[in-house]
Amino acid sequence: MKRIIYRLVFIFALLSLGLFALLSNSLARDSLAMSVGVSPNGHYALTSHLDNQLRLWDLRNKNSSTISRNANIYSASFVNDDGVFVWQDTGDFVYVQNVHGNILEQFKHVPTYGHVMSPDLHWYVSADIDWAIHTRTDGQVSILKAGDDRDFIGAGKVLNLSLAGALLVSSGFASYTSHPPSLEEDAKNQYQLTRDTVLWSLETLEPIAKLPGSTAKTHATLSPDGQWVVSGDENGIGLYWNTQAPDVRHRLSTYHFGIYLDRDLPGDHDDNWDSSQLTPVPDGATDTTIAVKFIHHSRYYLRFGYNSPYAALFEVDNPWPLKYFHLGERPFPAVSQYSRNLAIDTAPEAGILVMGQRDGAGILVYQFDPEALTLEQVWVGR
Repeated sequence: MKRIIYRLVFIFALLSLGLFALLSNSLARDSLAMSVGVSPNGHYALTSHLDNQLRLWDLRNKNSSTISRNANIYSASFVNDDGVFVWQDTGDFVYVQNVHGNILEQFKHVPTYGHVMSPDLHWYVSADIDWAIHTRTDGQVSILKAGDDRDFIGAGKVLNLSLAGALLVSSGFASYTSHPPSLEEDAKNQYQLTRDTVLWSLETLEPIAKLPGSTAKTHATLSPDGQWVVSGDENGIGLYWNTQAPDVRHRLSTYHFGIYLDRDLPGDHDDNWDSSQLTPVPDGATDTTIAVKFIHHSRYYLRFGYNSPYAALFEVDNPWPLKYFHLGERPFPAVSQYSRNLAIDTAPEAGILVMGQRDGAGILVYQFDPEALTLEQVWVGR
């Protein structure tokens, strides 16, 4: 009889542990960080979560506090070194406030799927579920780009926005064509400017240039000084442009084959690839890109691979990857869903990288050393 009781107790304990693990995993998934913002000085991070929590993280003292429990999950964004950040609640009110709890401005807006604000608080730009781009300046709201069928639901990612000075870059889902429509053709045909990365002027509220060549899900970013645009896509294509000469496109090296030379050669010719300066690629690194972020001023940037624990380091105006950084796997970084590519942000002035965790509610914090070219994990925030 005792043996039967012991077995029953043992089975009950196993079932209890399994139920606890299941509930824990479910709670962890419900509280994933969907968007991350880092203050330019690297002192703070802001996260909005799947359970609508908005958390402020003090990266120096390694602690966090809850700002709201009804936040839009795609709305965590830092603005400037004065500790100002912007977020939206589930009632669609946008709040511009600081780390001391002071609300500087609030206004009603469309539900955001990613937004940015200039450090002087002059320009506010957001994307919605249909990939329309909305701008707000001095209380006046304009539509920079109308919505279209390559939207959040169709592509499974937000319309990526990057701001530097009066320049804005948008990128979402690109369909490669050897002769992409010009801006004039787009306007004539009412094409909605979604197939390519686009450089915009916030002063004129007009597109400056289309930056074509990407395919499928695409992420692009502006350098902090507004001089460079860098992009990476779902098919491993990496490109960059100087904003003073946006008609000149430069190719990044793929990780395994090198730079595609795009020469008209007969057959499958190996001479179409330059592999002269390739760096050995660690197992698990991929150039299938989920995000691109600058990590040191306007010189160095990181390219994050889909479902990969590695990030590749690049230097502007140099197509070759310099190094590969292992980001760790316990916890695994949030690089396994394109719908969460807002959960990666950097403070280039401070060399700080903050990422959400793939399976948990916490964050991963890294410090970049521009002299040694190292990236060290300095905190796992929970």
